[in-house]
Amino acid sequence: MRELFATLPDDPPPLPPGYLDGVLTRARRSVRRRRLGVASVWVVAVLVLAVLIVPGVQGSVQPAAPSTRPSLPDRLAGYSLLTSTVAKAPPGRAIALYGYGNGETFNMFQSLVVGADGNTYRRVDASEQRNRPSALLAPDGTHVLLGDDRGATDNLILEDLTTGGRRSLPLGEAVGVRLLAWSPDGGHVAYSAAPLSNSGEFGSVNVVEAEVARTGTLWLLDLATGRRTEVPTIKPAWTAAFAPDSRRLAVQVGQTAHLIDLDGREYGKVQIPAGRELAAEVGWSPDGRFLATEQWITDGPFNGTTGGDTGRHGTFLWKVGDVDFLPVTDAFTPPAAVQDVVQLLGWRSADTMVVATGDSAGHLSLTEVQLGTGARRTLSRFDTGRTCELGMQNCEVFDLHLAAGLLPELTVRDAGRPQRGPWPTPVNVVVAVAVLGAGYLLWRRTRR
Repeated sequence: MRELFATLPDDPPPLPPGYLDGVLTRARRSVRRRRLGVASVWVVAVLVLAVLIVPGVQGSVQPAAPSTRPSLPDRLAGYSLLTSTVAKAPPGRAIALYGYGNGETFNMFQSLVVGADGNTYRRVDASEQRNRPSALLAPDGTHVLLGDDRGATDNLILEDLTTGGRRSLPLGEAVGVRLLAWSPDGGHVAYSAAPLSNSGEFGSVNVVEAEVARTGTLWLLDLATGRRTEVPTIKPAWTAAFAPDSRRLAVQVGQTAHLIDLDGREYGKVQIPAGRELAAEVGWSPDGRFLATEQWITDGPFNGTTGGDTGRHGTFLWKVGDVDFLPVTDAFTPPAAVQDVVQLLGWRSADTMVVATGDSAGHLSLTEVQLGTGARRTLSRFDTGRTCELGMQNCEVFDLHLAAGLLPELTVRDAGRPQRGPWPTPVNVVVAVAVLGAGYLLWRRTRR
């Protein structure tokens, strides 16, 4: 080191003009960058807390209070991964329950309810936990009843849309179940049940519906007491619809609709033409005079050749047919058939139906139809744009139900902005990781 310093000149060379000012300027810039980096880290931390905490606060989302009259948005919102769940943010009573999504490339389906008192959308988490089985929506829109399409089950799940709570309804033994109809007064549910030849899980294939359709016995469940009544003479039960008084119901076996009371006593029959089925859940007209029938989706469930898509639960809604009427007694003359209908969904009055209709492009609408005149009014349309499977596929609708008891007073509201509730936890995690990564990269950049 001494030798090295010995080689240095006695007088150091002069500094370039402005050198000291430049050094001071760069020093101040370095301090600013360092301070900016620290501030950025704090901003990122605040954003992460906001993402994780604010959307997840359940107390900030209250169920919609019942309005004077229930309503339906004039356009149903598209698919969104940001839709919260019933348990996390109860939506209040619902006007519609449906399956939504696509599985062309990979399965991206949601079981959704739409609020009757606000523009709320929620995923039915109990349904997703059972791999989205077919379900029923209560006539007053306050509950959803779920079975299990993937295997035998020993209970039904009743999910409360106003509180997010659940109630288990025991079935006595593990059986395959098809839910058929909910009485207008909300007190009883009709379902078909049968032991399954394979007691294990069936993966992603719904074979429960097909097997129970061929071998299932009718049961009546009292929701208040949990009491179950078997009707062994009604077998195999396929579709059912309660009378407007909730004390009687029609159940289809083969091509016959058996008319029974809540004790299982039969008092009449109505023959159904070949190739047709009793309209599920809402096939008995509000005046009690007629049964509404629809065309089979396939060849029907009773020939032993159909698979898991025998009914409307497991298929997308697209096939256009008609609704025809059969008199309950010979004293009544049925109205003319209603053409160009995908599915009967309920009644506004004895001479006004609400149906699902489709156009040539496959777009589904909810339509009000006047019997006799055939006059139509579109109530709402589904968004079937390419918003499913990350924008690669059109969204499809299946297992569609309306709150039948709310339809007589139903109004139509402007759709407005969808209220999807707090973000689901997986979305929060993804966003938090992305924000933390961006913050880390920014901090590394400012350090350099």
